Amino acid sequence: MRHTFPAYPGVTSPQAEHVSVASTPLPGGARRFSMQSSQAQRDGGASQRVVDERPDAPRVQSPSALFDALFALALDDARLNSVDEIRDAAYNGGAPIACRCFQTGELWHYVWTRDLSYAAHLGLAWLDPQRSASSLLFKTSDWREGLAVPGLPEGSRQIVQDTGSGGSWPVSTDRVSWAWAAQSVLDNLADAPRRAFAQQALAALRGTVEADRVAAFDPRSGLYGGEQSFLDWRVQSYAPWITDQLARMAGSRSLSTNVGHLQALRLLARLEAELGHAAKASRYTEWAERLQAAIERGFWLDDVQQYASLTSDDSPPLALHKFDLLGTSLAVLAGVAPPQRAAEALARYPHGPFGAPVIAPQQPGVPVYHNRAIWPFVSAYALRAAAQVGNSAVAGHAFDSLWRAAALNLSNMENLEWLTAQPHFDDGPVINSRRQLWSVAAYLSAVAESVFGWRVTPQGLRIAPFLTTASRRALGDGAEARLSGLRWRDRRLDIVLQLPPLPAEAAGPAHYPFQSVTLNGRAVEGPISAEHLIDGVNRVDVRCGAPVVGDNRIARVPLVDPMDRTDPRVVAPDVPQQVSIGLEADAVVLRFAAPASREPLRFNVYRDGQAVARGLDTTTWTDLSARPGVVHVYAVEAVGTQSGHHSHLSAPVRLEGGAVQRMVLGDWFVRSTSGPVGLELLYDNHAHETQTGITNAVKLLRVLDAQGTEVARGVVQMPHVEPQDGQHPLRLSTLLRVTLPAGRYRAELLDFFNMSYLQANAHYGAAGGLSGPLNQADIAALQVLTLPDVP
Repeated sequence: MRHTFPAYPGVTSPQAEHVSVASTPLPGGARRFSMQSSQAQRDGGASQRVVDERPDAPRVQSPSALFDALFALALDDARLNSVDEIRDAAYNGGAPIACRCFQTGELWHYVWTRDLSYAAHLGLAWLDPQRSASSLLFKTSDWREGLAVPGLPEGSRQIVQDTGSGGSWPVSTDRVSWAWAAQSVLDNLADAPRRAFAQQALAALRGTVEADRVAAFDPRSGLYGGEQSFLDWRVQSYAPWITDQLARMAGSRSLSTNVGHLQALRLLARLEAELGHAAKASRYTEWAERLQAAIERGFWLDDVQQYASLTSDDSPPLALHKFDLLGTSLAVLAGVAPPQRAAEALARYPHGPFGAPVIAPQQPGVPVYHNRAIWPFVSAYALRAAAQVGNSAVAGHAFDSLWRAAALNLSNMENLEWLTAQPHFDDGPVINSRRQLWSVAAYLSAVAESVFGWRVTPQGLRIAPFLTTASRRALGDGAEARLSGLRWRDRRLDIVLQLPPLPAEAAGPAHYPFQSVTLNGRAVEGPISAEHLIDGVNRVDVRCGAPVVGDNRIARVPLVDPMDRTDPRVVAPDVPQQVSIGLEADAVVLRFAAPASREPLRFNVYRDGQAVARGLDTTTWTDLSARPGVVHVYAVEAVGTQSGHHSHLSAPVRLEGGAVQRMVLGDWFVRSTSGPVGLELLYDNHAHETQTGITNAVKLLRVLDAQGTEVARGVVQMPHVEPQDGQHPLRLSTLLRVTLPAGRYRAELLDFFNMSYLQANAHYGAAGGLSGPLNQADIAALQVLTLPDVP
């Protein structure tokens, strides 16, 4: 069998690629698939691959040998990632660590929290729930011996936030993605194994949720701070200046990460309720409900009918016109988005010819990795979300993207260039691993869940396929497809799909609603519980009806040159530069330099997170309403007049106007009037590089009045500082916002914790690891700011 995939027409001399597959029988009814791809493989990899079906694994039997082979290939990728020991150069001196785990991929031999979590949530939890559970527990930790953090629940543990931006948590807080996977593992385990895992998950979630509430939650916006989930390469999806001001990343909010916090709260409430802890369950349920409302309020952009990917670090935060497919999909799947908004957000998200990029618009002058890239696991989440809202065009496009990627690359790759869908084109992807764990799970999800309807939920099994014309074509010409060898709670199931006729070549996107589902010959209504299943093989029959078009809207990007890194139709404007603010003839004047652009630009000015000027066609603006005696923060945004794309905000500048007091930490300061105050530290932290490590300095800043009574406290972060010309300049910590009556005060620092306090990092080779916990920064001064009273 030979299948042809078209080339992107925007390349020089476009040439279609082919994959061929041959099937030969093996003893016991299994098959051997021999596949060959015409596409040049990443890093000179082999253009052939042989995969055997295994007697103890699921298998697909359909009219298409390629369809069957690619499912077997995904299972083989999962098998190769199933290991008894893991290793990474940064841990244990690179020596093996015993762990019956899923490693992350061919190039990644360790277990990373977010990769594992999304992979288990997509499919690995039903494929191998015990290995998924042990992998998840490897990413939880007790405190190092002799260490404890007051105020956290007794006996609780922490989910590990891996090394990352600014020295990890809580610059990044998406360790809560763990909760997506934990939910799926709980749904797949039964009896004693489930009870054991539930207890361990409860301990990890209790400690993590309560710590994040102290360190990352902003009660004013109702949102959690921290870097975007998965999009963790700073300049790939943030403004270029962010690497020099990582405290601002810590103070910003992201959609994907906040939906992860929502999932953690919901799961924790569920586990507390299971144990009869009604008060605790009510507490976390209330937190979750308030967070859901805050996400909807804080990220929805009504002018474009989409959810912003991230916000500024202002208070209140400004939602930016930046979008990401994972965050959008998770918001839909978590029920954050009301039905109409969910449908609009997915329909309006831009798609390339062979898949949707993970961010939109693209970043100017940034190589392919997260920027200008398709990530199969994100496509799988988009497929899930599209099925939930009934968008057959988006779902079909996501399926085609996954199908093409697995076939031509003979593995489930980490990522692909966004227009050509090649494993390397132009300047990236910079890194690209075969059998990347979450990509493997993505393909398994696309077949088992989308095509055959295999859905494991807290209520039991639901058989609910979302078969599109795209996936129906992939199944080939025939009357039946079977997914056999599935296991759930020690029961075996086969799903037999009665196929509708092949759609005509010219037929547009549609899906086939399932008409009936039977289990062992009896009609099924609602979820299937373990009590419904027999000890032998359970047969589920699914019959689909006629195709329904439904909502088949999809946003397509124009045909652009894939070598063009600045085409304004798909690439955002660069940020305005050289922004300055000052008094000129008793007026507050803002000046900036316009970035180079191939389309006319207009400019928006924001003060303290709120728009004060829009649509400027000049690079000078006078603020006639600035308040004297308070600190104002300004930023400028460029907007393309033709594309409508927005730049990131410029690096913020402050008009201090005598409203900043600088002193040695611990000295007294006087507030002559009551009102909002900001406290920040001028510091240096060069424990490690800005892109990695576990030594973000995380402290509790206490404010004491003249009588020594604590009147305010909160966490301040001092992330790693980027060196300049071999020197480490002073930078500002995150800002603690408080309201103080008139009076005399002083501030002091107490210890909190960072990831170096965890036993899991005791064998980490860099700062904060083998040498012991490290939570320090060089503090030059405390700054006290008089803030405007912004509603």
